[in-house]
Amino acid sequence: MKRFLIVLAVLLGLLLLAGIAVVFLVDVNVYKSRIESAVSGALGMEFRIRGKAGIRLLPPAGVSFSDLQLRNRGTDLASAETLKVGVKLLPLLSRRVEITELILENPVFRIEKEAAGRFNTWTPPALKKPGEKEPEGQGIPLAVASAAVKNGTLVYVDQKDGAKADISGVELTVDDLSLPAGAGVPAAKAIRFSGTLKIKKLRSGGLAVSDIEARVVAADGVYDVKPFNMELFGGKGQGEIRADLSGGITDVTANYTLSNFRAEESLAAAGKPRYLRGPLTLSERLSFRGKGANEMKRTLSGQVSLRGEELIAEGVDIDAVLSKASAARNLNLADVGAFVLAGPLGTAATKAYDFGGLYEATAQKGETRLTRLVSDWTVRNGVAEAKDVAFATRKTRIALKGKLDLVRERFAGITVAALDANGCAKLRQTIDGPFRKPQIDKVTTLESAVRPILGLFKETRDLLSASECKPFYSGSVQPP
Repeated sequence: MKRFLIVLAVLLGLLLLAGIAVVFLVDVNVYKSRIESAVSGALGMEFRIRGKAGIRLLPPAGVSFSDLQLRNRGTDLASAETLKVGVKLLPLLSRRVEITELILENPVFRIEKEAAGRFNTWTPPALKKPGEKEPEGQGIPLAVASAAVKNGTLVYVDQKDGAKADISGVELTVDDLSLPAGAGVPAAKAIRFSGTLKIKKLRSGGLAVSDIEARVVAADGVYDVKPFNMELFGGKGQGEIRADLSGGITDVTANYTLSNFRAEESLAAAGKPRYLRGPLTLSERLSFRGKGANEMKRTLSGQVSLRGEELIAEGVDIDAVLSKASAARNLNLADVGAFVLAGPLGTAATKAYDFGGLYEATAQKGETRLTRLVSDWTVRNGVAEAKDVAFATRKTRIALKGKLDLVRERFAGITVAALDANGCAKLRQTIDGPFRKPQIDKVTTLESAVRPILGLFKETRDLLSASECKPFYSGSVQPP
């Protein structure tokens, strides 16, 4: 045993001396051009190490490179201040490289979509030699104990429409990264890892998301993101996402809740007038699958809910408008229903149509207090059906029924109605046709509009029998 320990000590000493010799006698900068050429050839892009390269011996042993640059077709694609690669010493004696860590510090990625629709990441296909076969699967296995991106930045620019998005403060840590060299197995299915992603800020147009945090586990083509947290529109979001790629098509389920976000901030981000302000809570349980965006939209199914209390509708006093017969006859209930349509699915439905005539058609000014708003939808195969969609003011309720066909982008029998205390529709208006150019019928009344509408509701309430009143709405929003 003593002799064995002596031999082991001698071997470790020789290894240490060899390592010191490598550090002092080998100049890794001599190999920079070879590394640049190898990486450039593998990526089909221009890779450069503009700074110095160095070797470190102390654990983890490895090499480091500074001032890295990646260019493609004359444009800057990525840069990084430092790349550190840690390796195990003993396998080097057998000419095997086992990576212990990869650390990328202060990287900047710039993705551009050219005016012609092609991304700056595109590279022309490599020319094949006569008789050369297509490569099968991953040729080189990869195993890394830990990897990290520190203080990363991603910028996206669409040169055609001028759209821009930037992500800053990216912190990514990955443990037990493994990519085997299985022939014919796509990397998305073969890769395994667990990691944590943090993003300080994401900006795109009027949208600003902050403090994004997610835990990701990938194995056998299944990616679990749980938990997934962020701050958006002044509210806090929390949820989870599961993406299953093992079956050859993308299969996604998502559960998400955004609590107490500000309605006015979400409308501003969507480019809509800030006609609604106050706190809202959005909940979604959705799933979709398919090989492309259209197929995913056709399979979209689940539940979506938007709820809020003590909200303010700015620019118009709805109760005042409904109290006058002449104004009620000219009232565009579709615009009033926009308060509901601008809910969880409203952006898709109203993105191409201006539901703003309410303010132009009435001479009323002021604001309306919405004591309660509920917008619950069931989505099945890309069609959303209103299950409980209504809001109450101090004097009346307004409800909505019908469907939104998100696949064909059409209103399908949407009806907005002003209700009496029994839930019967006293004023109603229907919306049909494409989102971009819907057909909006005139307001119809079930009673004479000679007297003030709200007064009429009150006076005739007791005269209507159950058989004469077919409730339009019987959901959770109670009459005032």
